[in-house]
Amino acid sequence: MSLDAIKIRRLEKKDIPTLRKLAADTAYFGSACENFFPDREFLSVLIMDYYLFFEPEHTWVADDNGEAVGYLSAGFDESSYAKYMLRYMPKYFLRFLIKGGLFDKRTIKLIWYNLLVAINKQNQLKKIDYSKYPVHIHQNMKQGYRGKGIGSGLVKAFLEFVDNKKFGVHFRALREVDNFAFFERYGFRKIDYKRVPIWEKWLNRSPLYFMEYVRESA
Repeated sequence: MSLDAIKIRRLEKKDIPTLRKLAADTAYFGSACENFFPDREFLSVLIMDYYLFFEPEHTWVADDNGEAVGYLSAGFDESSYAKYMLRYMPKYFLRFLIKGGLFDKRTIKLIWYNLLVAINKQNQLKKIDYSKYPVHIHQNMKQGYRGKGIGSGLVKAFLEFVDNKKFGVHFRALREVDNFAFFERYGFRKIDYKRVPIWEKWLNRSPLYFMEYVRESA
């Protein structure tokens, strides 16, 4: 890999299978989703398909000689994203259960621990004003390409676009440290965070912090 060969460009149709695979390959703190969830097809649909098919114009790709090795996807319509989740996710989840997913111990743990988190309100953060921060983002990078400045290229390309539109941005993240210094360099500020012991038991990682960042329009 040569960094000179990396180009930041918009999503192309050929990238869709690669990005869906990348999302599943890195879903568990940079490792494969099978560490905590058995069905990568369902998980890739959950993570990526809204951006790939409903707002494809808002995905930026890091291209290494024709291969998509990283991406930043943005949703500019929170209500549309919520409607997509309500409409499509139950159908895909039912299909997953029919295929036998309910009998996998990873699925049982996911349901149990997330139910406990909801009951104990460990994942409840300050409510975001979507009228002020209407855009949310999701970013990922292939193993071997991290820490080389490629993520910065994606963020800069996105911010150049979003600042021209005068939109505020928000995101949530689950991390093993209580901040996200990378995004803080680009004007994002943390408005709330919580340590989530129940998710620590579920994912066998400790500590884990659920955090919320926003960035005002430039």
